[in-house]
Amino acid sequence: MKRIQLLIPLLAIIAVGCAGSRSNTSSGSGGTIAATVQMTGSHTFNPVNVTVAAGSTVQWQNTDTARHTVTSDTNVSALNSEQDGLPAGTTFNFTVPAGTASGTVFYYHCAFHGTAGNGTSLGSGMAGSVTVQ
Repeated sequence: MKRIQLLIPLLAIIAVGCAGSRSNTSSGSGGTIAATVQMTGSHTFNPVNVTVAAGSTVQWQNTDTARHTVTSDTNVSALNSEQDGLPAGTTFNFTVPAGTASGTVFYYHCAFHGTAGNGTSLGSGMAGSVTVQ
């Protein structure tokens, strides 16, 4: 009986820990979120463009039930989320490298619902950009 009494608090702690949402997929050291982009049920990024300072972190939130990706149009490896897509309710963070020149634009798209641009403009469908100020 004493073993069961000791085991109950431990099981409660484990249950609370398991009840949380999926872990965020994260890229870069990041810190404070400077901009948030939602992946929506209408297969769009909202907002389409965000402007942040170098060293800032942008967070994408999948608010849809479908999986979506953040996929760099120009092979910026840190700007690529899970290849099989982010499940509903999860996030992906990208930290703009410190020292990135003002005016630099990172173009991206959802691999499932959009197409890549040419590196100097948005692609079609579910596409967006991050501009460095």
